[in-house]
Amino acid sequence: MILESFDALKKQLSSTDSTPKRVVVAAATDEHTLSAVIALHNEGLLIPVLVGEKNLIVELLEKMNVSESIITSLNIIDVDGDTEIAEKAVSVIRDGLGDVLMKGHIQTRDLLKAVVNKETGIRESKTLSHVAINEIPYYHKLLFLTDGGMMLTPDVDTKEDILLNALELTKKLGYVHTNVAILDASENVNPKLQASTDAVILKDRFEKNDFGDVTVEGPISLDLSLSKEIAKEKDYVSPVAGEADILLVPDIVAGNLLGKSMVTFGKGKMAGLVLGAKVPIIITSRGSTTEEKMNSLMIACAM
Repeated sequence: MILESFDALKKQLSSTDSTPKRVVVAAATDEHTLSAVIALHNEGLLIPVLVGEKNLIVELLEKMNVSESIITSLNIIDVDGDTEIAEKAVSVIRDGLGDVLMKGHIQTRDLLKAVVNKETGIRESKTLSHVAINEIPYYHKLLFLTDGGMMLTPDVDTKEDILLNALELTKKLGYVHTNVAILDASENVNPKLQASTDAVILKDRFEKNDFGDVTVEGPISLDLSLSKEIAKEKDYVSPVAGEADILLVPDIVAGNLLGKSMVTFGKGKMAGLVLGAKVPIIITSRGSTTEEKMNSLMIACAM
């Protein structure tokens, strides 16, 4: 299965008979976050677990014209203070009472501090990494871009962890086979570029070891990753050319620039998840729209 768009994902979620996922929102006093959660709750796609100051949450829901019957039916856990809210939200997940963790009106560092706590947290992988899922008019399917949000300048071993997290995502979304492009400025190996030499090492590791049904190509340029026509013009032959699912970037700057350019200039839609914990974590920026939060929620629930 290959996901072509967020609409296709929503239709898939709506057509399944699976139990709606429980989304734990830490500091549920952000209007865009609540709007996304309530909208998908009303469609039967998720069950909210709202953590934070109950009177403020109820006040915001009333301001949003959410009906009293819905408000009274919601599970609202009354907790005050960012540290306490983060710890409580994480404990709900740890106790098996939530399937997705979502950031509300709380600092990212406060939430992640509770996530990675060695005694009480929910971290499972050695590396927490961010995946941006992009739908752009230019391309024929969703693109998974990693990591433009968490790891600053990952070494080759950390890049392997980042890639394994992303592959776990596509696997849980139902992908039978995943194509990976390890991005560089060129498809030609340049020993003076860390991104280039790392790509060679990673490709070799994935060819020699059993990481599942995956094809890894690198180093490879962005245009070759996304365009069969350009690959043909350059006489470049690879099953990944024009068919990439995952784009592995060299560092956070490259990932951030590429992701934002897809949305700003490419008129794309996006979602974002942090992977490597017991459950997917949704940490969107303050500038994220309700639509982006809904897309992120749908991807997380589909996992």
